[in-house]
Amino acid sequence: MLNTAIIGLGWWGRVHVDAVHNNSDKVKIRRVVDLNIDGVRDFAAEQGLELTADYQDALDDPDVDAVVLVTPHSLHTEQIIAAAAAGKHVFTEKPFALNKADAERAVAAANEAGIQLGLGHNQRYAAPQIEIKRMIDAGELGTIMHLEGNTSHNTLSGFVSWRHDPKEAPGGGLYHMGSHYIDLFCSYVGNVKEVYAQALDRIQPLDCAAALLTFECGASAYVGNVMVTPISRMLNVFGSEGWAKVVAPDELEISALDGTTQTRKVEAVNPVRANMEGFADAIAGVDNYKFTTDQMIHDVAVLSAIDRSLISGKREPVL
Repeated sequence: MLNTAIIGLGWWGRVHVDAVHNNSDKVKIRRVVDLNIDGVRDFAAEQGLELTADYQDALDDPDVDAVVLVTPHSLHTEQIIAAAAAGKHVFTEKPFALNKADAERAVAAANEAGIQLGLGHNQRYAAPQIEIKRMIDAGELGTIMHLEGNTSHNTLSGFVSWRHDPKEAPGGGLYHMGSHYIDLFCSYVGNVKEVYAQALDRIQPLDCAAALLTFECGASAYVGNVMVTPISRMLNVFGSEGWAKVVAPDELEISALDGTTQTRKVEAVNPVRANMEGFADAIAGVDNYKFTTDQMIHDVAVLSAIDRSLISGKREPVL
């Protein structure tokens, strides 16, 4: 059993608690930490979780094996380094860091301490996405030509939050939701070579954002997000021999060159829980983790290229 501390009990921190607390035989939440004690006290009490306001409390707790960082993006690097110094494994929400140099510093600290790093790109653990990965690797879709991903919703609209700070998320929803597809598509077809991005202010800052990606293999992709609209999810993968679309958490639509189209059912999972359990399995030596540290760094490098493109208005290389 991996004993964890959740650091940050905002919107997504509570999603972590709901996914794992008393719902996993591999991961246990031992304590929670949040600066806003009064704002989260009732939730922590309802869950029966010890609550404090100091990150160091989790690092000093001998019953905590790993910390789960659901904190502002700019804090991740120093929090990872501090956890590594304390000998704690670290699962951090995305983005892993705000620039490549910080990502490399975090990975170096983890390697030196011999701890496992986890990353909250849970799309890699969703059942339809796993089936698409299998199809790509088996050659069933032929040469992958183009990928499309858009997760849009208004969960982050209408209130003041660090998530709206352009210093924390220069690309708006491309950081919060679009980054899931950047990571997923890299796991499908490899590294990104260059990007072109735009972010617009329609109702609130950076509420409509999109990026075009060109991969080293030659494939292309679109990634988008709207932060002021009802919830909508879209994932399409187009290959020379067919295409696959995610239509539900347990269902794909697949079409072949001969014109036949089929619906394929898969067993839906909670991807947040599955990711945490994959992290626990890696620590226990049961299985390899889906993410390498090189991939974690590359995800950040792609976001940095998006930042540069938003400023220059041009295509920018991933460095």
